[in-house]
Amino acid sequence: MTTITIERRDLRPHETVTGRVAWALEKEPRELELRLCWFTRGRGTEEARTIEVLPLGDTLRGERAFSFRLPAEPWSVNGTLVQIVWALEVVAKKTGSLGVEEFVVAPQRSEITLHEIESARTVSKAEKWVRRFGRAKR
Repeated sequence: MTTITIERRDLRPHETVTGRVAWALEKEPRELELRLCWFTRGRGTEEARTIEVLPLGDTLRGERAFSFRLPAEPWSVNGTLVQIVWALEVVAKKTGSLGVEEFVVAPQRSEITLHEIESARTVSKAEKWVRRFGRAKR
């Protein structure tokens, strides 16, 4: 079992994400580490980046404080087609991911919502005319 506790979950670029990570495992881990990362979710090619790594050793149980300085970008985004998500992840080299905790990074401390934009190709000329000049009078 792993627990990642983040002091503040809504951060701005260049701020510091701080907290504690605790673990109690059944099997001795190989190179346990805490990773600061971001990844995308949604349609298309998914992407992920590890920004910084904090080695946690190879003990069955432990607890440690952490502190990571955030970069300028990317910002947390939530859209119909894609999301950009920031997270802290506990990983053991042999086992893989043991726990993930997500948080927000954006100038206004809340994720940016992307709204669907109608393509000019999907709107007929008549619809454009009505939108521009109001409803047609009968």
